[in-house]
Parts: sequence; C-alpha cells; structure tokens
Amino acid sequence: MKKIYLLILLLFSILTNAQNIIIEGVIKDSKEKEILPYASIYLQKSSLGTISNNKGQFKIIIPKEKSNDSLVISFIGYYTQKFQLSNIKNPLQIFLEENTATLDEVIINRYTAQSIIKKAIERIPSNYYSKPYKSEGFYRVTSQKDNSYIHLSEAVFDIYQSKINNPKQQFKLKKMRTIKDEKASKGIDLGLEPKSIYEFDIVNNINDIKLLNKKGLKRHTFKIEGSKLINGKEAYKITFDQKDIKKSGYKGYMFIDKETFAFIGFNFGLSPKGLKYHKYGDPALRALMKIFGIDISMNKNNFQIRYKKFGDKYYLNNVANNATLNFKSNRQHFNFESDIRVDYLITNIEKDTVFPFAKDETLGKRKLIEEQNSIYDANFWKDYTIVLPTNDFNEIARKLEANNKANDFKNEIEDKLYKLPKDKVARIDSLLSFYNQKELFTGNALVSHEGNTIFQKSYNNSSTHNASNSQFRIGSLSKTFTAMVIAQLENENKLNYGDTIEKYLPNFSNGKITISQLLSHQSGISNFLANKGYLSKILSNSYSIEEVVNQFCSDALEFEPGSKFEYSNSNFVVLSLIAEKITSLNFKEILQQNIFRPLKMDSTYFGEPTNSTNLVPAFMYGALEPKYNAQNVGGAGGITSTTSDLLKWSNAIENNILIPQEKMEELLKSHSEYTDWDAYYGYGWMIDRYMFSTSKKHNTFYHPGTDFGFYSMFLKQPDNGITIILLNNTGEFPRFEISELILNELN
Repeated sequence: MKKIYLLILLLFSILTNAQNIIIEGVIKDSKEKEILPYASIYLQKSSLGTISNNKGQFKIIIPKEKSNDSLVISFIGYYTQKFQLSNIKNPLQIFLEENTATLDEVIINRYTAQSIIKKAIERIPSNYYSKPYKSEGFYRVTSQKDNSYIHLSEAVFDIYQSKINNPKQQFKLKKMRTIKDEKASKGIDLGLEPKSIYEFDIVNNINDIKLLNKKGLKRHTFKIEGSKLINGKEAYKITFDQKDIKKSGYKGYMFIDKETFAFIGFNFGLSPKGLKYHKYGDPALRALMKIFGIDISMNKNNFQIRYKKFGDKYYLNNVANNATLNFKSNRQHFNFESDIRVDYLITNIEKDTVFPFAKDETLGKRKLIEEQNSIYDANFWKDYTIVLPTNDFNEIARKLEANNKANDFKNEIEDKLYKLPKDKVARIDSLLSFYNQKELFTGNALVSHEGNTIFQKSYNNSSTHNASNSQFRIGSLSKTFTAMVIAQLENENKLNYGDTIEKYLPNFSNGKITISQLLSHQSGISNFLANKGYLSKILSNSYSIEEVVNQFCSDALEFEPGSKFEYSNSNFVVLSLIAEKITSLNFKEILQQNIFRPLKMDSTYFGEPTNSTNLVPAFMYGALEPKYNAQNVGGAGGITSTTSDLLKWSNAIENNILIPQEKMEELLKSHSEYTDWDAYYGYGWMIDRYMFSTSKKHNTFYHPGTDFGFYSMFLKQPDNGITIILLNNTGEFPRFEISELILNELN
C-alpha cells in the first residue's frame, strides 16, 4: 500500500508566562492539503490534552511545571509521534506516516465481530478505571436555524465518577455562558442536562445504550471491516447496522483495541432503516410536549466518541455530536428545523485523593445546565484548554443579544414615533435611523405608497459606503424571478405546472416530481445548501446550473413528493435548469431577455457581473463574507439588484406587465403552508397570515432573502399601493419588525 503522509503545520505561538505555556496550531494533510479535525494533542506524562476543531485548529494551555513533558500528536490511521516541549521550534512541521498493517488472517479466522465485541464487554472492568476519579470537561453547544445561529452556550465543569459499592455520578459546574435568540427559538429551552453529558460515555453506560446492551446486540448486525492504527496501537474496525425491524437503531462503526479488547472509538448515527420509528425523549417528556402542543422529532443524530489511555486504563476523551431536530406547534404557529452541534472534551483527569462533591455544589441530572447563572465575558476562556471555536463566538453572541433586544427596540421606537409629527417620510426615516444607530440596519431602503416613491435612502456604519445606486445580492428573493420565468413559459404553453421533471430532464434521479411541487417546496428534494460538504464546494468552485443539479440536487428524497412542505433551495435550481432546457438559453440570458431588459432593470444581473459593478461588500459576524460565484445557487438566489430596480420589478407585478393578471394570481395562490413563517407559500412567494398585524385587513405578500452577509426584504400590500424594499449588507437585521413598523405608519 502506498504511504500517505500527514503534514501538521503547527504555526506554533509558544507564549510563556509565570503560569502557562500556550501552544496553538493547525493540522493539515500534506497530500490533499485538507484540514484534519479531531486529532488528539496531549502530554505524554499527563492526562492534559485537547483536540483540533473542524478547521484543524487547536490550542493547548500547559502549566509551566510540566515544561519537561512531551507533546504527543495522534490521528487515526497514522503512527503517533511525540516532541519534547523544550525542543519545539517555530514553525513545527510534523509528518505522520500511515499505518499499512492489515488484519492477520489467523486472527480473522479466530474471531468474529460478535466474539470481539463480547470479549470487549467482558473486559470493561479491567480496561476502564473503576475507582473514584474526577474529570475536568468542556462543552460547546450551538444551534442554527436556516444557517443562522439562534443559540450558543459553553461550560467548564467537573464530573465525579465512582463505580464502587454505590455507583455515583456528580456534575459540578465551574463556569458557563449562554445566549439564545428568544424569538427565533420560539421560547424553547436549548442546551444540555448533566444526564446527557454522562450518556456520552457509552462504555460506562453499556446497559443503557441500545447498541451494546442485550437488546441492541440482537437488533444489529456486526462485521469486521479491517484494522486501523489509533494512538499508536492497532484496533479492529467493526461496522454495524440495525436489522430490518420496525425499531429505531444505529448505523456506523467502532474501534476495539487488538491487544486489550478495549472500546476506543465509535462513529455512528441513527440508521435510515429505523429513522421513522425513532421517538424523541423519554415517555415523561413526550407527555409534557403533548400537554403544551409541541412535537419534537429527530431527523439526524450522529456521534463521534473517542477514548484515550492514561496509565494502564482508558477514559472518555472527546465527543462530537451533530443532530437535526424539528420543532412543531400548531397551537403557536411554528414549524422549524434546527441543526445542533455539541463538542465535548475531557481536558484533564484526577485520580489521587478524590472525594465526592458537596451536595450544594452539584447539579441534578435533569436540570438544564443553561438555566444556571450565566457569566458572559469576552475573556472567559483565556485560561482554559478548550475546543477552539470555528467562528467568532463573541461576535455571534453580540448578534444574538441584539436580536433579543429587537423587540425591546420596537417598543422603544414606537414610543418615540408617538411623539413625532405625523409626516410619514420623517417618521420612516426616524425609525430606520434608530435601527441604524443600534447597528441593526445598514443598507438601502425604499418605500412606495399609493403608487409613489415616498422614501429612498442609504444607511451606513464605519465599514460601509452604501449609496443610492449600490447593488446588493438579494438571496432568496431571486425565487420570485424564477417563478416568473416559469409562469411566462406556462403562459406560452411551453410547460404545464403538472408536468413532471423527467419530461424536461429525462436523466434526473427523481423525475416524477412535478413543477408545481418544485415551485411550492413540496418536492422532497433536500436543500443542497444545508449540506456542509456541498456548501464547501459551492463556495470554492464555479459550476454550471446543470452541474449543480447533477452533483448536489439529486440525492434521495427526504419525503414523498406532495406530502409536506419543506423549504429547499434545490427546487429552484432545478426549475432554472428546466427553463434552460426549454429555451436553449442559459439562465442569465433568460432573465435578461424575459425580465431585466423589458423592465429596464439595467443594474440587475444574475451570477457574475459582465460589466462594471456597484456591488457593495457584505459583512458576516463583523468580517467580510466569503466570495463565491453566485451562479452556483442558480434560480434559488443568484440575482444582484438595487432598490430602484426592485421598484421596477414591483410595478411590473402590480401592472401585470410580464404576465396576465390571472397568471400572476396563480403565483400568489396558497399552494402550501409555511408554518415557521406564519405564512402560506404560493409559487415563489410567501402570503402572510400572522406575521404582520396589518394582514388582518390587507393582503400582504413578500419574500425575504439571505446570502451570507446580504439580507433583504421585499414586501407588497397592493390594495394600498405599498412596496417596502430593505437591502442590508451587515448580516441579519430585524426585517420583520422594521417592515411591521413601516406598514403601521402607512396604514
């Protein structure tokens, strides 16, 4: 087997003071130049250690008295190397050679996967420390909704554990901080209980997890796949999946040390075979959710769990958990999905002179850690070894705090407006200036009332230079244009809404989906921009729309087409490819020919600009957002425009310039229910139900847009001739609150 080398570019900054040695670095693969996440970095003579984050970065803080120790670097499948701390020079490059060993055939014949697992279970008492010990831990929990953070918490804590006589687990919280977007999370408590922390340690909960207990062993099939080198020792790799039964089980693999038969690693998640049978929470929690009219289901729950040897015993070392939960309440009108990430790291182990914690120091198993006293401090973690964050968490926390203040600000500006003269223009300027001063709106605004533009202005901060002709990427607002293109083709009898995809894309993997289901987000095609692997490629390369569809929008369906609503950008990429096939033009030319040129939208374009551009830079969490080819998102979000051009778009919709009125009404008919936004979804448009108070008396349709640092809102209330256009280039802003305030002024 060809040898592969691992290059660890440890751009070490070794800072020594009276207390600590601080070592920072990044870990990469030398052949592919890709980062290597979750590599182990630890001291040879101590349990002190850390892991690299999912960008390959790490930081370890070492007490000065341990300066004679060695730093050990370990990654699965490679030989471990170590370096004396005193000899580390800047920068340090480490090449780890891949282990080329294969399973001995005699060993394969001697053992089956089941017999290896049975032996590993039998040896748990001898392989894992059973006397009382204390571990110091750290975790970070983040929750995202539509790729925006809605929750962040971090904690440093101690766990006391004993298996002697009276088994005991105690959780002592040392420090923590937490913040969440109250509105976006719909008041749902997000975080962890000590019970959840304990359960990550599979080996010490062997009888509880339905994988290795008696029921679990019967419900899964196991197979020896080969061997890997882990922390310098060979281990069996055993794959598993649940059997074809109507139960929820797991699929993945585990590592078992060849010599000691110790469990040293698990990678697994819910098996697709039993996902529909999975029930979230225990019976008591499900009963409580029923009382409150809330339903929580789990669409994904993946784990990576590693154990490390310290002395002659193994201990839990680190856990990475990725889950996707769906929160639904018909009573409170919400239905949203949240991607939840947990990083849990054991930073130190103490075995000598360890005693249980005092009762008043411990936290109950079922008490949410995030409900305890929270200390928010920018320097909070400077003295702790943690898993490094992959984003600026201080900036994210600031944004979350600002979002929480949005409702308070709304009340505050309403009080101010009450005292102002009745001039609508002055009052709109006052409220937008208010949000600009609070750093919650930076961009361009245009308001039309009774068919006349009554307000148009740019707002800036110290980093922006927005002007009246500035161009902004409009994100998902592009879907309204794609829907118009499809409506024009339908009006010309070149397609029907009931046509299936295969009529125009005969090789598409899910060809039975209809155009109507694509337009109303009822196709079941997964959202390609929610796939982090796909997103990385979208940001790094340039693709044609056909390549995007074939490579990123052709996965297995998430549900039966037409059975439910689930917002997916993939739908509108497929629609833009269908338009290309029908017209034999690329989507950029279609938009120019059918919409931009007829409406004289001269500052609007799709994908990359062909001439000089006034596109402004955008900022995400205080930093410049990543640049990429906007064509890669196709008809889902590839358009750039200005407030003036979008007013032309608004007038064309109102005056039926592009399609007859009855065809426009079809786009604005309620085809599905978008519960999370308190709206119906038409064909490329949202029709408001409860979001805006004025919708009780007036028909309101709109579409927001998000493209990294670019956030937008386009809203129409046709009976009063109202159009509201808000284009922001500093990330999330309270677009619904601002739109509501403007609507109240105009109504």
